[in-house]
Amino acid sequence: MEKITERDNFLFLFVALVLLLFGCAVLEQFFDRGQDLVLVGLLLCMSASTLGIDRQRKGVRSWFGFLIVLVFISSMASIFEAADLAIVSLVALVVFIGQYLKHATQLILTAPKIDKNQIVGSICIYLMMGLWFAFVQLLLLEILQGGFNGIEHGPWLDNLSRMIYFSFITMTSVGYGGIAPTEPLTRFIAYFEAIAGVFYLAILVSSLVSAGLTQMNERK
Repeated sequence: MEKITERDNFLFLFVALVLLLFGCAVLEQFFDRGQDLVLVGLLLCMSASTLGIDRQRKGVRSWFGFLIVLVFISSMASIFEAADLAIVSLVALVVFIGQYLKHATQLILTAPKIDKNQIVGSICIYLMMGLWFAFVQLLLLEILQGGFNGIEHGPWLDNLSRMIYFSFITMTSVGYGGIAPTEPLTRFIAYFEAIAGVFYLAILVSSLVSAGLTQMNERK
């Protein structure tokens, strides 16, 4: 069996991300409470993102593993009402996704050639960006006890699907208006996300296209 490396694990992450996003929508559509399943999907997605990290980078793998365990324990404590550790879970998720975004971007930008894995990786980064902003907004929702029209303060896992929807609608600058930030901090994150989404498509994707054209010319 071929070993999974840092540069060929993005397909696994892409599948995990799509299943997570689809699963959140299905659970919200057909089930009143699906917190346990959402948490399992989230943890599987986080685990998939660490598959390709070099085994020699034990510090990085251990840190990501610690964050995964922290999210699991704090989320389960909140679900079973043993303790309200929602802020702990969300901070761990924001840190985890933020650091993984940095790691994945470095892999793509320093890759020796353009291939399918790089293209899939760029899509994964875009999806992870949307999730990162969603968790930042969920953290603000938890801290401010509100801050949005269209999303009520409550268990963050119950609000995850709606916040993901708001995040991607904002990042793509569609803005249907069904959900709107009402506080200065939530508005700041919203317009900053819109700017980040535009710059991502303009800079990183165009860089991949340019590198791909250069690679094709070199082959000729």
